[in-house]
Amino acid sequence: MAYMGPNPTDVNQTIAEVGIARAIGSHHVASLLFTYRCTIACGHCLFACSPTLPDVCCELDEAVDWLGQLLSTNRVVHIAGGEAMIAWDRLLAVCRAASAAGAMPHFIESNASWATSDVLVRERLTLLRDLGLRGMLYSADPYHQAFVPPERRLRAYTIAVEVFGAQNVIAADLTLPQLEELREIGRDEQRLADYTRSHPPNLVGRAGDSLAAHFPDRPLDELAGDRLWHGEHSQRHCQIEFDPRRMWEIHIDPYGNLQTCCGIVLGNLRRRSLADLMGNGFDDSAVLRAVRDDGPFALLALAESHGYQRRPGYKQKCHLCWEVRRHLRTYYPEQLGPDEVYGEPSSTPPSSR
Repeated sequence: MAYMGPNPTDVNQTIAEVGIARAIGSHHVASLLFTYRCTIACGHCLFACSPTLPDVCCELDEAVDWLGQLLSTNRVVHIAGGEAMIAWDRLLAVCRAASAAGAMPHFIESNASWATSDVLVRERLTLLRDLGLRGMLYSADPYHQAFVPPERRLRAYTIAVEVFGAQNVIAADLTLPQLEELREIGRDEQRLADYTRSHPPNLVGRAGDSLAAHFPDRPLDELAGDRLWHGEHSQRHCQIEFDPRRMWEIHIDPYGNLQTCCGIVLGNLRRRSLADLMGNGFDDSAVLRAVRDDGPFALLALAESHGYQRRPGYKQKCHLCWEVRRHLRTYYPEQLGPDEVYGEPSSTPPSSR
């Protein structure tokens, strides 16, 4: 029997009553990471996505199967990336097949870089709506807007509200001047550093490489109470991120990897079903046991057993995790991957539109 998510009410009923944005708060989310490739390379990207990554997307048959398995968890299901719209023809083929199979996701996550005209946006969103898509999510912050022209984000949001209704568009309602201000912050090194310190990201993925320098080192005994990925605080361990009943988000990537915290693989859907993994336990591994039971502090001990030399301090608990995972990848490549997440593509914004 498929594992049902944190809310026993049918997710489709909740969405119909309150919309996608509010349904996420009670049902949590599950995503198909359609591709790691992206149109941009944000400095805070936990998955280290960029235009330079391989052009690998979920295969059609697997994507439809995995979407169906994600929907069985009773979570709000979306297609994400990377930027899923970077491969529009392949994405549309998956959505058509998923619609026919009763496996259409609830929304698609996007950075709006593709929204170059009103006609294009309205055409694509209307087509997706007619296939059964319920809404969209659009990012907006200095990291994204450093790359994405403000008028594209405004256009994508405005038309999505027309097509799906405001309750089904997960995005801030920002004016063009507000988006332009985010762009200016994202393209000014000092202002972006100040913004980063006042809105600390989880220092994992590219954020762990490109933004860590903006924060001071802290001794290990100060890190235990740091927030986890989704805002929870803990005492050393990261159990909430690895508990099927409580974990906020699950991801399936193009290789079938099931992940929660970016780059920690819980199992693979080419070997075990999602219902099996969520209901009977994730793949047993030293990495998973360590981070679940004692957080990155246990990962540090594991890394030291493989020759890692600890530093006097780290920026945050997630940064400690990222640093030791980078060392442990050689010894646990199936649990710490895929390569895309642990790469280091450039995050330098383009000089012009």
